[in-house]
Amino acid sequence: MDELITKARFFEYFSGKATPLQKKNIEAWLVDPANRDLYYQWLHEWEENNPQLITDWETAFDTARQRINQPDPSDQPDTSARLRWWQQRLFLAWTLAASVVLLLGLVGWLFSDAIRYKTLESGFGETKRNILPDGSEVVLNANSRIRYPRFGFASDHFLGFLTNTPAERRVELTGEADFSVRHLPSHRRFVVLTEKGVSVQVLGTQFTVLSRGERTRVVLRSGKVELTTKQASRPPLIMKPGDWVTLDAQGKLAVRKTAHPEHVAAWKHHRFVFDRTPLHDIAQLLQDNYGLTITIDDQELATRTISGAFPAQDANDLIKLVAEILQINYFRDNTNVTFTN
Repeated sequence: MDELITKARFFEYFSGKATPLQKKNIEAWLVDPANRDLYYQWLHEWEENNPQLITDWETAFDTARQRINQPDPSDQPDTSARLRWWQQRLFLAWTLAASVVLLLGLVGWLFSDAIRYKTLESGFGETKRNILPDGSEVVLNANSRIRYPRFGFASDHFLGFLTNTPAERRVELTGEADFSVRHLPSHRRFVVLTEKGVSVQVLGTQFTVLSRGERTRVVLRSGKVELTTKQASRPPLIMKPGDWVTLDAQGKLAVRKTAHPEHVAAWKHHRFVFDRTPLHDIAQLLQDNYGLTITIDDQELATRTISGAFPAQDANDLIKLVAEILQINYFRDNTNVTFTN
C-alpha cells in the first residue's frame, strides 16, 4: 500500500483536515475498485467513532423554531440589538439547513448499492472460493457473480435494519456456484435468487446452482431445499439429495434423479464429468466458462456425445480432449474455435 494511504490519513480526510495534496492522493487511490472495500471499512469505523455526526434534527428544528418565533426586537430603537437578532436568525437557519443536508447525505450513503451490497465475481476460465460473513462457503465457477448485503448478513445488526437488509441471508447469483451453507442458531434461512426468478431456500445443505441466460439448474447433494419460481400457480418444490431440477426458457420445470450429484460441481477440481453429453452442450460450456465463440461444422457432429470424467486445467485442454475423444479436428483463432470432421 502507498505509504501516504493509511487509516490515520483517511480519518483526517473524513474529518475535513486533509491537505489538498493528501486529498489528491486519496482520490487517485480510490480510482482502483480493489481499494474501495478498505475505504468503506475505514469510513464505517470512523462513523462509529464519531457519533456527533448522527444529528438530532428534531431537537435542532424545535429549538430553531422557538427562537425564530420569539418577538421581533425590530420594534426597539437599539440598532445593534436588531442586527444581532438577524445574525442569530441567519445562523440558526444555516445550522438547521446543514443538519438536514447531513442527515440526507447519511441516509443516501446507507442506501447506496455500493455500500449496501458486496459483489464477488470470477473471470473467464477462473474459479474462486469465498467464505461469506456467516461462515458459509461458495465456490464460483468461471464467468460468475454473486451479490449479498454487507451489513446484517450473519446477524441482526443495526446497520442491517437501517439499510433494510432482508431477514433471510439473501444471495443473488448470475452464472454458476456451489454452496455449502452453514446453519445459524437463529435458524435464518439462506436464499439464493437467480435472474430468472428462481428462489432456492435452505437451512443448512450443499447444492449447486446454475443461472445463465435462459437456463437454470439446481442439483442438491445433501440436506433439503425449497425451490420456487415466479409462476404463482406453481407450488414450491421440496428437493431431496440427488434431485436434479432444470428450468427451460419456456418456464417448464423438470426433475430427475442422479446417483452422483457431486459430479455437477467437479469443475471445482478442474474436472469435467459428461454423461452422454452432446457436443453442442460442450460448446455452450466453452462459451460460458471461457468466453469462446464455437462453430460446429454440421448438425450430425453437434449431436455426437461424450461420457466420462476428464481433467482439464484450461480451455485448450478441454478442446483437445473433446477432439481426441470424438476423433475430429478443430481450428482455433484467438477466441474463435471451429470443430470439423
